[in-house]
Amino acid sequence: MDRNVLGRGLLLCALSGLASGCSDELSLAEASPPETQIEGYEIVLDGAPDEAFSDLAEEALQVYRLEENGAQSRAFLRRRAEGDIETLVKMLKSQGYYEGTASIELSPPEAEEVTVTLHVIPGPRYELAAHDFQLVEVEDTPPPLDAKALGSPVGGPAVAQDIVTAEDAAVGELQRRGFAYARFLGRDAVADPAAHTIEVQSSFQVGRHYTFGDVTFDNITVVEDEYLRTYINWEPGETFSQAKLRDYQRELSDTGLFTAVSADTPENAPKSRALPITVSGEPRPPRTVSAGLYYDTTDGVLVKGSLAHRNLFGRNEQGSVALEAGLDTQRLQFSYLEPQFKRDGQSLVGGLELRNEDIDAYEEQGGTLTLGIERELSDVWTVGAGGLVEVSRIKDEGETSDAFLGGIPVFVRYDDTDDLLDPREGIRFRVSATPFGGEYNDEGTTFLTLDGNASTYVPLDEERKYVLALRGRLASILAENLDRVPPTRRLYAGGGGSIRGYGTDMVGPLDDDGDPVGGLSAMEVGAEMRAQVWGDIGVVAFLEAGSVSPESYPDFDDGVQTAAGIGGRYYSPVGPIRFDIGVPLNPRDDDDDFQLYFSIGQAF
Repeated sequence: MDRNVLGRGLLLCALSGLASGCSDELSLAEASPPETQIEGYEIVLDGAPDEAFSDLAEEALQVYRLEENGAQSRAFLRRRAEGDIETLVKMLKSQGYYEGTASIELSPPEAEEVTVTLHVIPGPRYELAAHDFQLVEVEDTPPPLDAKALGSPVGGPAVAQDIVTAEDAAVGELQRRGFAYARFLGRDAVADPAAHTIEVQSSFQVGRHYTFGDVTFDNITVVEDEYLRTYINWEPGETFSQAKLRDYQRELSDTGLFTAVSADTPENAPKSRALPITVSGEPRPPRTVSAGLYYDTTDGVLVKGSLAHRNLFGRNEQGSVALEAGLDTQRLQFSYLEPQFKRDGQSLVGGLELRNEDIDAYEEQGGTLTLGIERELSDVWTVGAGGLVEVSRIKDEGETSDAFLGGIPVFVRYDDTDDLLDPREGIRFRVSATPFGGEYNDEGTTFLTLDGNASTYVPLDEERKYVLALRGRLASILAENLDRVPPTRRLYAGGGGSIRGYGTDMVGPLDDDGDPVGGLSAMEVGAEMRAQVWGDIGVVAFLEAGSVSPESYPDFDDGVQTAAGIGGRYYSPVGPIRFDIGVPLNPRDDDDDFQLYFSIGQAF
């Protein structure tokens, strides 16, 4: 049997080198496009084994990549094409065609158009008969490694990428099982041309088995070590896992305390079996100042500004103060968040809001104090519960009344979307329930508010430049009647984050002055088609509908208001800046002809 020993470069060529070519490097003459005598030429790839091979050839071969430059002469073009023959042969071998050959042909000089024909003769495709893993420098018993179980194409075509994938998986498995310094050494391959088979032997350095050792923090002074240790996801003496170490590093990065952070093992294998971990990082500036400008037709201009501190006392305690100021609304908000409160993944959250509002639905001067616990059950699930106290002086339909309320809000949230401000894939929903009790208009009152919001985002192309976004909301208040619920706690719909095309809170029943009354139930649905059409510029088209009812269930006696519109998006580094115009499709006498909206972030 003829023996053909193949090096790693042969198998990896199609994987790592084709984008820049595996044949000779470009000459200086081709690096700078000359005055061409051949303005353009056609390329024909003859004999390609499949479409994927043809696509790869277009990316890898110089004759394709330099096609738009033309060529100085036929001789120059021939040399360019001949330089691709070696690449074509390596591509064939990487797909298991170890006897494959390639040649080139130029059309005759008298032809009207210059054509370069790349002839490919794949030959028989070799089967991977065996793939053995050889473990060397073994100090402790490693886990059993089966090449086929790790993805090697044993019994099938000897495709290079699949062979390399299995080798990478073997290294990953060893490192997950505590062999922190395991690495791939190389491979040998033996081909049998008569049987059209190939056998591969891959070698790995295993080394010794390690456990997690001491964690030290290098020059991190702005954060307490004990706080950073709360994110450690292994027990003392546990078998070392590279995957767990990377998860720990990712958790530290997600705290927002660092511009860069790393958790590393020693460069060289230590003699001790307890592997020390060193954490180093560059701290972020602790304070952030932000400002924003918002506008819609109903509420006019709204200016927002905030100051946040992300590390108040050295354990990532986050405090912020935010101000909203508009012609009809002024809010001052204080918030506090303490992560890792009492246990991993749990946060203490609190807030105080002071507000003055003079909107169509009511006038209010009031404040709300909240305190609660939020717990991350997983990367996508969060639950929370807490309490609130609210004091308000409300003017509605010329009457002034006071409200003193206490509530116990609870919620569950799911979010697997890919971006907070510009989601292009995934699902998010939140369901909340808040029982209220207290006094309103000098009488006792109790009611239960239930509110559910959901949205999904479906990319329509691989680059996710075209996205179909859908959303819905269903809410209900269980109360004796509408009059026992303060106007500030009733349900409303309409506006820039609701049914665009209608004024803020204007969907649903209106009083004799054309002002919204609010209701005990609300329903909203919406669909938006988003398209990023040119660079950072995008357009949207949307259709939305909703209703508000004085009953605790949607009865639609006041009709369903529908609206449609279009908008523009500028995808800035801080998120999409949106401009929308919405038009009511079944307006009432008190509804405007259209509404304009300007803000940061998608509508939902």
